[in-house]
Amino acid sequence: MSETTTNHGGGPKLVSPLSASLGFSEAIADIASSAAAREREHRLPHEEIARLKALGFGALRLPSDAGGQGLSLSELLVVARDIAAADSNIAHAFRNHLWQVEASLRRRDHPFHAHVLDLTRQKKTVGLSFVETDAVAAGARPSQVLSKLEWDENRHVYVGSGVKVYATGNLYNDAFVGVTVESREGRAVQYVLDRGEGVGNDDDWQGFGQRLTGSGTAKFHAVSVPAAQVYPVDPPRTEEAAPWGFTFHQVYLSNCIAGIARRVTLDAVEVLRTRGRNFYHGEAAHPTDEPVLQALLGRIRAYAASVEATADRAIEALQRAWDSYGTSDEYETTLAATLSAAEAKVVIDDLAPQIATWLIDLGSGTVVSRVGALDRHWRNIKVIASHNPRLYKERLLGQNLLTGQLPPTGAFF
Repeated sequence: MSETTTNHGGGPKLVSPLSASLGFSEAIADIASSAAAREREHRLPHEEIARLKALGFGALRLPSDAGGQGLSLSELLVVARDIAAADSNIAHAFRNHLWQVEASLRRRDHPFHAHVLDLTRQKKTVGLSFVETDAVAAGARPSQVLSKLEWDENRHVYVGSGVKVYATGNLYNDAFVGVTVESREGRAVQYVLDRGEGVGNDDDWQGFGQRLTGSGTAKFHAVSVPAAQVYPVDPPRTEEAAPWGFTFHQVYLSNCIAGIARRVTLDAVEVLRTRGRNFYHGEAAHPTDEPVLQALLGRIRAYAASVEATADRAIEALQRAWDSYGTSDEYETTLAATLSAAEAKVVIDDLAPQIATWLIDLGSGTVVSRVGALDRHWRNIKVIASHNPRLYKERLLGQNLLTGQLPPTGAFF
């Protein structure tokens, strides 16, 4: 029995019908089957991510006549959850690219965003480059940009240096984007930097989970940016536009955790079926017939299904907000999406670690070996959840009920 694909009695499958119809089944199954080995060996998933790029995962939202599949935002997150169930490191590594595609799809006529979409059409991915700001708190919006691109007259290129902390996915990206000030006119600009000389490839991420996302510090030393790849910044939003622009990030992270919860259920079935002996004080000859363990497996299944349903509710709200962009409903649907995302995070961050813990209870001493790396599920959930403390989401939700307090407009609301 494969640990990745079997549907036991109507339970969850690793690969959804949508991913299967798009030709992702084999790649996702292969990623899942090798996830534990990658964890043990600390092997960065360059090949696995390259395979997903070649299959067009990073371009799924593009129209079919532009190199994509024309998927809706909700459908994209279905495929992303399948990949997260296989290996949450890999799904998480695509987050910044997929967000940039979302932003660019809304501004296709802007030359910067047209460039991003063209790279995406070529099945390349983009990450975040060096950006220094005056923001004094994590997640706050800056009032100005402090980093700079200096013009090199001899080479006729711009040159810049800097670092990007928490550069999730940058080890695997083909290009990088950022906002900076260019030296010739002193104006704020955004740019596209191709991977090349001066782009660091070190993996210094020290997290106890999500070890293979490359979420450490991305270093850029005297990198070159052609003048043709420096563009004006986006025009300011209208006063009627919704001010919350980071809900995608939160929903994507919760979606990754939902994928891990599904994988825990699949692994739980495997653990119970492959155990050779029952506990000496058990009531059955084999663990699969043990009533206590059957009940725990049922609890894992039910809670994991609830986590997925909670994530789906937030995804549906985000889809409605996307569909309302630029209309009179934009403000209300975007507000509803950010509140729904906060609600989902509070619940999922509470339940998912419990589900991963119950997996260890199910197997006890037979599953604590580092060979199976089953502890990675709990570690990965906690590290993903740590991006945005749920305490502040809980407080906002309570304030909103009591006083109508609106969410912050910075990351990740």
